[in-house]
This record gives sequence, structure tokens and C-alpha cells, in this order.
Amino acid sequence: MSFDGVFLNSIKDDLQDKLINGRVDKIHQPDKNEIIISIRSGGENYKLIITTMSSNPRIHLTNIPRKNPDVPPMFCMLLRKHLIGSYIRDIKQINFDRIIEITFECKDELQTTVNRSLIIEIMGKHSNIIFIDSNTRKIYDSLKRVAENISSIRQVYPGLTYILPPLPEKINPIKVTKEEFLEALEKTNDGIKIYDFIYKTFTGMSPFISKEICFLSNLYEGNNIGELKNYEKEKFYDSFNIIINKIKNKNYSYNIYSNDDLKVYDYYCFDIECLKLHKSKCFNDPRDLLDFFYFDVDAKNKINQKVSSLLKTITTKLERDRKKIEKQRNELLNAEDREKYRIYGELIISNLHETPNMNKITVLNYYDPEQKTITIPLDPKLNLKQNSQKYFKRYTKLKNAEEELIDLINSGNEEVKYLENILFSIEECKTIEDLDDIYIELINEGFIKRKRTQKKSKEYKPKILTYISSGGREILVGKNNLQNEMITFKIGKKEDFWFHAKNIPGSHVLIKTNGDELTDEEYVEAAKIAAYYSKGKNSSSVEVDYTKKSNIKKPPNSKPGFVIYDTNFSMLVEPDITGIQLKN
Repeated sequence: MSFDGVFLNSIKDDLQDKLINGRVDKIHQPDKNEIIISIRSGGENYKLIITTMSSNPRIHLTNIPRKNPDVPPMFCMLLRKHLIGSYIRDIKQINFDRIIEITFECKDELQTTVNRSLIIEIMGKHSNIIFIDSNTRKIYDSLKRVAENISSIRQVYPGLTYILPPLPEKINPIKVTKEEFLEALEKTNDGIKIYDFIYKTFTGMSPFISKEICFLSNLYEGNNIGELKNYEKEKFYDSFNIIINKIKNKNYSYNIYSNDDLKVYDYYCFDIECLKLHKSKCFNDPRDLLDFFYFDVDAKNKINQKVSSLLKTITTKLERDRKKIEKQRNELLNAEDREKYRIYGELIISNLHETPNMNKITVLNYYDPEQKTITIPLDPKLNLKQNSQKYFKRYTKLKNAEEELIDLINSGNEEVKYLENILFSIEECKTIEDLDDIYIELINEGFIKRKRTQKKSKEYKPKILTYISSGGREILVGKNNLQNEMITFKIGKKEDFWFHAKNIPGSHVLIKTNGDELTDEEYVEAAKIAAYYSKGKNSSSVEVDYTKKSNIKKPPNSKPGFVIYDTNFSMLVEPDITGIQLKN
């Protein structure tokens, strides 16, 4: 990963320059994996973000605001109790690895000056933030508690003494001499690649920087250690030493590298020669680089975390509904076969004078001239009259069941359609706010339960996605059912035009006419937007219904986003919004 010990060292230097002797003003925990510490230092306000998200754990200063929960988690409350008003006295990197210790000078309950530390371990899915006593190393608590059932090697929970995570024995690259480097080469298995040697021998060195060192030495990274001649070993060390000197001299330059399609390739704290043919974007410090690099990634990861459990809930409910409908349809087929039971009952009544043959009776069939006789099964425990009554009861039961089943199937189909629309809205989510709208809707509809700590939603005021037509009119797009309801029934006027992809999940789209006539081009633009924000987005063409908003009705007690209309036009358009202006 790019965020290795070398990059973390550059961040440590940046934090030392800006935060030492700074005062902690606020602490927030916007996410279960994130801590934000607001610090006043040297007349400036800084925000330090520490995130343990497994896909991109890191620590750095940030300018991006985060939304905080209504109720702070317990770990956040603990940090507030001990650290607000404290001063940062030391920031160090442990063993040049991806571990940072920040030491705070604070007051205890008796107003005695004490030192507390935050240990930040940047180690993929094992990343953690651990709060300890700086002197005794006793753990007060951690963002992620690790008990015996999780790890038998090292436990992390209150009351234990903090110990470093078990790591492979490696050499600190900052302290290594040329002789030690060459000696390590000699001791290494001849079959090891020179590319592997760097990051497997020295702490804090990632495969990324290992590749750069090989490139600087003009050696093929796939060469085996045993194939190196003495002069090549010297070149190998010289290239290694170039990187080490940059670290020692704090000669950092922060760049993001991308390919010709501007797809981000990677980032680092040096000018990377092996990527010099790639396009690069330079930043003044790690804060700007990491904010830029992770802005979209963080939002997507947070959405994915929330979406995964929500998708599972909705998908499970959808599968159950579909199975229930299938079962009800089979029952309906049986109910439609009820007429034979009525005929059985009437034929038995017409032949009460006949003598049954054991458990059946054969009689003339008045209802089917082609079939002269019919054999009717009988219950031998009952007489003929009782058997006829039994068939009439079965007929009546199936007749009533048919009416109920038709209602249940219609209701089930509406719910399936609704849940399919919800799935589409989830897939189209671009922000946490969009996802929160869906949670609010599902809570209101009773599909998921409101958490005890979750406050009731305030007045709903979403930011509606808006385009501008070629004629300068606003085209509103609902990104979920709550927004669909709002633009259709609260914002839309009767003279506005409403658009929706035909018979597939999609957004309600409304173009404001202000009482004027739309141009043909504006109709097409709104239809293209409706096609683009629908399940048919990846199709070559989508049929779109459109009509005046005055023709749109909402059935009583129907679910959010569900509407009916019987007066409309349709057009076939390509789901393409290229060239249509998005309103800022």
C-alpha cells in the first residue's frame, strides 16, 4: 500500500511541525471507525482525522467536514473526558512502522498533571486506536476491543498492559549502515527477488517504494539476490540510500499519479521516477493530497458499509414476498377448480334416491352432455346429503379464498414493485444523505426498526438534483421515493410536465413550465434524464411516459413513490444526459 511507514513518517513530521504544544478543543466520532480531534496550535485551528477503516486506515490533518451522530459513542465520550483541554507534547513513530503514538499532557480528577497517549495502529483490518496511560502503559479503552476469542496472541481491552502487535523481525531502514545492508543481502536466500528483499527486510518499506528503488538502481526487479554482482549490490544500496536520505532530510513532495484516462494510479510522498510517464498532480502537504485522494473513496466505503446490511434486509424480504406470491398463485389455481365441487354437490342432491357403491356414486352428468355419467368420490362415514353439503362447503370456501388470494397477490405485487424500486434507489446512492433518506422511508414504512439512540427525523428538506433545460427551465430529479413524492406532489404545479421510465424502477422527473409551452427539445431532454435515472440506464433506448402533473394521482394508503395516471404520451429515447446543464 502507498500508506506505508515512509509515508507515515512524512505525516509524523507534518504533525510535529503543526501540533506540538497545541491544545485539544473538541473530539468527535462521526463514524464507528473514525475519530476527529480539533486542535488549536500556533494561532491556527486543525482537524486531525484518525480512521481505522480496513480498506484505507490512516492518520492526517483534514479540511473536509464530517457529519457527527446525535449521540456520541462511548469511546468518544471517554476521550472527551480525559483529553479536552489537554496539550500535545509528543508525536512519534514506533520502530518506523505504521504505528504512531501521540502523548497528551492533561489533568486527572485531582487536577494532577498526567500523561495519556493515543496509539494509532495502521494495519489494514487490524487497525485500531488505543488509549493508554503513557507511563504505566495500562489500557483505558480502544476503538476496537480484542478479546481471547478474537485473538489468542494479543488482547486489547481495558485493564491490560499495552504491548506492540506481533510483527516480523525487520531492520529499521533509517538506522541501517551500508555494511549492515550488504550483510543482509548476503544472508538472504539466493532465490529471493530483489524487489521482495526491500519490503521483507526493512520496516516501513512497502512494495511500492521497493519497486522505485529497483528502478533507480537500473536493476530488473525480478532478479534473484544470488544473481547480483558486487557492483550491482553497490548500485542497489546507493538507490536505497537515496530514499533514506530523502526521509532523513524531510525532502518530501506529495503527488498523485494517474494514467492517460485520468484514473488514479497511486500516490506517494516523493517524486516517483518509475511513474514519470504517468500524469501527476502535486500537493503542498499530505493533508491536501489525502483529502483529495480519499474524498470519494471514503464516501463510497461508508455507503457500501451501510448498503450491505440494508441490501441484505431488502433482498431477503423481496425473496420471501416472491415465494409467497408464487404459493398464493398455486392456491388460486386450485380455487379456480372449485366449480367441480359445486357440480358434485348438485348431482348428489339430484340423486339422493340412488344407492352409493362403497365410497363412490355414479350418476348421469346433466352439466356435460358429452360425458353421460360421472363418478363422484364419497366419504363412507357420511350419507349422500351430508356428502353434498361437504362439497358445497368446499366450493364456498374456495370461492371466498379466490377473492382473498387475488387481493393478497395484488398487494404482494405492489410490495415487490416497491422493494424493487427501493433496491434501485440504494444502487443509485451517491452520498450518505441519499442513503439516510431511504432509511427514514423504510423506518416509516415499518421495514426496519428505529434504533433507540436514533432521533425522529426533523422536517424533510432534501437537496433536489436539478438540471437546466435548453430553454432555461429547471428539471427536477427525485433520487429516492421521498424525493419523488416531494417533487411530484409538493413542488410540482398542475401545468408542469412529469416524466418516468415506463414499467421499470426509476426517478420521477419534473420540468417546470411556469405556465409556458415547452419546446420539442425540452421534452426530449427531460425524457433522456428520466431514462438515465432509471433501471434502463445501460440500455440503448428506454421508453418514457410523460404527462401533465395534473394527471398524476396517488392512490389512498399507497406506498411512497407510487402513482397512477391514465392520460399520457410516450417516447423512445437514449438514456444520455451529455450536454444537459447541471444546476450548481
